[in-house]
Amino acid sequence: MINMVWVGKFRQAGKLGSLLLCSLWGFQCIAQSPLKLVANPLPTMVAEEPGAPSARLNQLITNAFAAINVDVLLETDRPAFSGSGLLTGRYDGEYAHFNLQDRRDNLLFSKTYLPSHLYLASREHTLDEVSQFSHIPNSRVATTNSIANSTELRRVKAVSWARNPTVLDMFKQLSEGRADYALEDGLILAEFNRLLADSAEQPLFLSPKPLITSGFTLSIRKDYPNAQQILNDFDAYIATIQKDGRFNKIMAITWTSKDINADGTADWITTADAHHEGPAPMSLKEVVPLDKTPTGTASLFYIDGKAYPDWQSAQQALSNTRALPRPSLLDHEVYKGMLKRW
Repeated sequence: MINMVWVGKFRQAGKLGSLLLCSLWGFQCIAQSPLKLVANPLPTMVAEEPGAPSARLNQLITNAFAAINVDVLLETDRPAFSGSGLLTGRYDGEYAHFNLQDRRDNLLFSKTYLPSHLYLASREHTLDEVSQFSHIPNSRVATTNSIANSTELRRVKAVSWARNPTVLDMFKQLSEGRADYALEDGLILAEFNRLLADSAEQPLFLSPKPLITSGFTLSIRKDYPNAQQILNDFDAYIATIQKDGRFNKIMAITWTSKDINADGTADWITTADAHHEGPAPMSLKEVVPLDKTPTGTASLFYIDGKAYPDWQSAQQALSNTRALPRPSLLDHEVYKGMLKRW
């Protein structure tokens, strides 16, 4: 029994450690290989290169698996290769499955850990009255292949799609006038608007509400040992950090909303590590709802897990923070040529 406890502890250090310990004690055992998960590159979300500092989902998933004590290896691959790798078993699942895409029958899925709100964006026109594609008939809308090739978007006939392999190419089409609008996740559009503002350019106009709502989930193949338990533990961890501001900090989102105390009304959630200067979250379009519960007069304000009954008391608590405004998470060097011609 003592030997088994030592093996379990040593395994946390990795595959090599447990193999060495098995050899020392003369056990016939095989170390569990790390769970190998794949995702497609996505600026500010999924690392396009090793060590990318702005890969928010990489950081989120890494923290989650460390918390639930599961060894994981995150890889980035192009869609064609990640798809074939999931079929052949090279990968054990996905860490940023986009819910608009079809689900594979051999995979189990987590709950949505990050909603994806797809907004319409324009360089020239305000979009205050636009809430569906039929409001911009016969327009050319730039977006990425992962969005345009989804079943839901293929059903949209009111507009034509300008498909692009990358987010950068999508913005190029908009900048060069080859598309009237762009459709993209609000978090990515917000980072692009930061780049524009830093370059003294007019930010993109956005639709008042997302035209499409989707999200990101984690998937693991059904025959992976304890797959469902891993997903359950992952869901529980995400639910916890979405309540106490850690999710906001990792994802670089100032305000989110979610029903924390199960009273049927969503609460406002933030972290003191974010820059706070401006109006109350009730007046901000940038708030990211984490569930479908509406906010209301009963909404509380949570700052790093501590509840405040109203905006006045929350604002007072936030007045003592010293976080500075941050730059865009998009790589300025990649976009600087476009911005010069904007």
